[in-house]
Amino acid sequence: MKSKFTILIAYTILLIGCSNSSKQSTDSTKTIYYGGDIITMEGEKPEYAEAVVSENDKIVFVGKKDEALKQYPNAEQYDLKGKTMMPGFIEPHAHPVSIGAFILANDIVAPHEWRMPHKTYAGVEGKENYLNAVKDIINSKEDKTKTVLIWGYHKSWHGVLTLKDLDKVTGNVPTIIWQRSTHEIYLNTACAKKYDVKEGDLSAEDNKQADWDNYHFWERAYQMMKGTKLAPFFGDREMLKRGMGRISKMMLQNGLTAMCEPGFPTSSFQDEYAVLKYGTEKAKAYTIYLISGFPEQFVKKIGNDAYAEHIDSLPGEYDTDYIKFLPRQYKTFADGAIYSLALELREPFFNCDNCKSEWIIPLKPAQKIFNYWWDKGYKVHIHITGDLAFEKYLDFVEEAMKRNHRENHRTTFHHVGLFDAAQAQRAADLGVEISANPYYLWALADKYSEPGLGPKRAANMVASKEFTKRGVPVSLHSDFAMAPAEPLLLAWVAVNRIVASGKVMNPEERISVYDAMKGITITAARTFEMEKEIGSIKAGKEATFTLLEQNPFKIAPEKLKDIPVIGVIYKGRVILNK
Repeated sequence: MKSKFTILIAYTILLIGCSNSSKQSTDSTKTIYYGGDIITMEGEKPEYAEAVVSENDKIVFVGKKDEALKQYPNAEQYDLKGKTMMPGFIEPHAHPVSIGAFILANDIVAPHEWRMPHKTYAGVEGKENYLNAVKDIINSKEDKTKTVLIWGYHKSWHGVLTLKDLDKVTGNVPTIIWQRSTHEIYLNTACAKKYDVKEGDLSAEDNKQADWDNYHFWERAYQMMKGTKLAPFFGDREMLKRGMGRISKMMLQNGLTAMCEPGFPTSSFQDEYAVLKYGTEKAKAYTIYLISGFPEQFVKKIGNDAYAEHIDSLPGEYDTDYIKFLPRQYKTFADGAIYSLALELREPFFNCDNCKSEWIIPLKPAQKIFNYWWDKGYKVHIHITGDLAFEKYLDFVEEAMKRNHRENHRTTFHHVGLFDAAQAQRAADLGVEISANPYYLWALADKYSEPGLGPKRAANMVASKEFTKRGVPVSLHSDFAMAPAEPLLLAWVAVNRIVASGKVMNPEERISVYDAMKGITITAARTFEMEKEIGSIKAGKEATFTLLEQNPFKIAPEKLKDIPVIGVIYKGRVILNK
């Protein structure tokens, strides 16, 4: 009996020992962050916490340091040493593979300087300078049979580009000029021959957005060419992988831990997905969120019901640790690109005979598309640049609400180059939300004050205060590469409204620093329905943070874009910039 009692005590001690060992092991997976400005981005003003505790990839505690140490005595400790920790920065609208990786893997000749992870490209103005820069790129290529892609052309800075101009400087080297907007392309004769691009390739409707004399294709015609005849080039996985590696460096450099692409894919699903999977699994430093939409459905000519089934199937088939397909969301298009001066306006263009408004999707079929996804209960994302397009889609929402009322539908207008106070009020009344590209103002206001929009409209581009003062959620995006994927730069433009020339345009439309920082954190997450998982520092959310050298709320607003990014903490893993 004594022997059995002794064995029982020994066994009990062993269990207690195992239990303590297990607790120590569990605590060792926890980390306490403290010793700096920890900004939660919860609430309507800057809120601070003394300490945050993460366990594996989740936040388990936010509060006082003493309490954190008391509750988690065995946790690892990470001293911020006076630096600032915020929720991981979020890019709510960008195109990492279909645009970003392509641009980073190829060449750039653009109006403004572009600082990329591997190289800085000087800005180029004037037609002669532009053509000379293209010629220099062509001459630098060793293999003259490979297709060359050069992004960044814009007629407002570089003049009208003809096939004769292009052939003269490119010769027999197949060349694609990708306009600054990425909504249009120009091919030289050698490229058209290589990919057998010829009249008759497009439908009668799409042919309205093509200039065959100059092998110039825009909007639907461009999308169709990219997805068919030019698919072998735009689906080159090795080239895309090279660009994706540079995207990963850019994400870390700018403190980005999440990026959403509305309208995935824009060309080949398998090619773009394979490159995303390769890049994200290699980096292990950020998550890509994907929303399906019009480009794929249009090119593949898939019916609505079949496409809805396709969307529903994606998460189960393709989600990874770093790629998340978002169900019950759809991206569609209104008017043409603002960088192409193809936006739909209520008043005519200013002193611009060759400016032409375009509907990417004509209004009648556009409303049918919108209504289908609305009636299915989807969140609808809409590319909108001009004030007429803004008005028409407000009408779509209003009519849909009368016919089939939906609470908290969160329909989101993306880009929003031009609108007025009355339209902002209608948006607020209808429950429309906004994802704005403030960089339009910085890059375009000076030039578009001349031919294009005129001084009044150019100065009022992306007037985001009209939304924030009405309580409309506003996220800030780059639509990379329509702007650099630098969240602090986007916030800086929205807060200061400083343009390329250094002027301040309509300062009364400046938003607060807090609203701007919400626009790249919690409201950015809200734009694609992920605010319960990421975007603020709160127990239960993902343990993903951005580390900054300075506190954005304790410096002059003019210095916001210059805050050094130290690195990120992605799902509990510290990754510092070198």
